[in-house]
Amino acid sequence: MRMTAIPTSLPVLQSLALPWQRSVSCNADDHFVTLPTELRRCAASVVHPLRPWSAFMTAVSTSHQHSARYLSLYVLIMWVGLNLRPSIAAVGPLLDRIQHSLGMSYSQASLLTTLPFVAMGLACFQGMRLVRRFNRHRLIMLALGLITLANLARFWTDSLLGLALTALSGGVGIAVIQALMPALIKATLPDRVSSATGLYIGAILGGGALASMMAAPLTNLLDSWHVGLAAWSLLGPLALWQWHRHGGAMLSPVPREGRGNNTALHRLPRAWSLTLFFGFGTAGYACVLAWLPPYYLTRGWSAGGVGWLLGYATLLQVLASVALPWLMRYRIDRRPALYGVVGASLAGFMGLLMAPAGAAAWLWATLLGLGIGGVFPLSVLVPMDHHRDPARAGDLAAFVQGYGYLIAAAGTMGAAVARDLLSGFGPAWLALIILFAWMLMISTRFDPARYSRLID
Repeated sequence: MRMTAIPTSLPVLQSLALPWQRSVSCNADDHFVTLPTELRRCAASVVHPLRPWSAFMTAVSTSHQHSARYLSLYVLIMWVGLNLRPSIAAVGPLLDRIQHSLGMSYSQASLLTTLPFVAMGLACFQGMRLVRRFNRHRLIMLALGLITLANLARFWTDSLLGLALTALSGGVGIAVIQALMPALIKATLPDRVSSATGLYIGAILGGGALASMMAAPLTNLLDSWHVGLAAWSLLGPLALWQWHRHGGAMLSPVPREGRGNNTALHRLPRAWSLTLFFGFGTAGYACVLAWLPPYYLTRGWSAGGVGWLLGYATLLQVLASVALPWLMRYRIDRRPALYGVVGASLAGFMGLLMAPAGAAAWLWATLLGLGIGGVFPLSVLVPMDHHRDPARAGDLAAFVQGYGYLIAAAGTMGAAVARDLLSGFGPAWLALIILFAWMLMISTRFDPARYSRLID
């Protein structure tokens, strides 16, 4: 009788096999027994259908584990991002009350929005150096703690100096996180950089939208602008808890692919083009965040009304910042999207300058929300596109953001000085029109076919 071998992982088959067993052959995975030919069909009908089912269940389990991992990382990225703008965005709708309470000029009040950007710029240069010396997990924990304490301290602060110190210290915490997160996202989620970065930027802008909409109502509810500024410290413990639980998953090694080009970034023209693009775009964002509410307050709007106008614009920024990177996830050439969002922003600033009154304000807020909301994530993604090595791309992103935030701080301060000297924000809107027209010209140079030659 011809014999055949089948696996005996099933107890029933094993018991059937034993009476006829002549020999046993083993390997690392299965035990085989020799069975008569007449049992082969019966055994195969039992064993073979189970193999696809087992493979299917293994695939489902693996897919579920991957989905759970991605979900936890996305939630973590979202909570970190939510903490990075409320300390700046809450100031604009409350600026009129703070000025009257502390007797500040526009130039003095601008320190509350300018100093965080100065701190972001200066600290970005140190962020990548710190990560080579200290654990990323602890650095981001410390940065989140610093932001939380800076916001909380505003509950007891009654002087320009105190508010300026909270703005500066909060800006340092924001800068450390912003210097580390792009490289961590690229290293941890290399196949989902666009969607993860879009979520990260969307969370940043979402935190700003929440603060700009709720700062005035909270202040009115408790009759204290301190509450409107300090309430955002409540976001910190939630982010710290999430980072403590899941932050280890973001600490995957950042490899360096060979030695690469050791040319200093400040000697590369492309690095400066990226810096100007990021700086001008962030200056537009900062000026809208800081000066759109005072602009309409001087035109007779209420604090609640300008808060909702700014909140509407920032909500559209969130929508654009999440949707656009997702739509562009399969396109390495970002130029068509750049032309669209920079053009929309340009039209919005022209509207503020030439026809700001009445219901048109909502049209300009729409254009600025969608435009700036798209500019921000793309100005972060394009530097990351220039190099596939997460470490090299992270260094370039830190360079771009470091100098870019200093440009944005200068733009915000310049708008405040112009307001004090010329009694209006018209010159600021005109300057931004010129800068965004310049950005359109810079955008034409971002051809992905030339990235490796310009950075490597």
